[in-house]
Amino acid sequence: MSEKIFWIEPYKTELDSIVLTIQDDKVELAQTIFYAQSGGQESDAGTINNIPVIKAEKKDDTIIYTLACKPNFKVGDKVHTSIDWKRRYQLMKLHFAAELVLELFYKEYENIQKIGAHL
Repeated sequence: MSEKIFWIEPYKTELDSIVLTIQDDKVELAQTIFYAQSGGQESDAGTINNIPVIKAEKKDDTIIYTLACKPNFKVGDKVHTSIDWKRRYQLMKLHFAAELVLELFYKEYENIQKIGAHL
């Protein structure tokens, strides 16, 4: 299970963590600052040991990262993660704005149902 540091320190842009699993180009870390796609907000972009992260996906209680290539590190290694802060901050603001607009619609229309808010 990945410890989700982004909930504790949402403005943290870099983190060193231990590799828990590797399967081809997919990696799981002990701790993470990468937000996975969830609740309509896209996943973070960035790197793990300078390898671009293609996507971050929630799988049960963990987050699995798909890398641009097979990693040059192994299970148990300490790796450096870095997120694209400019993109993260833009997504945070857009997602919050969408939630505010949704709340206004809830007040205006009684039977409205949220089916998604992908940004």
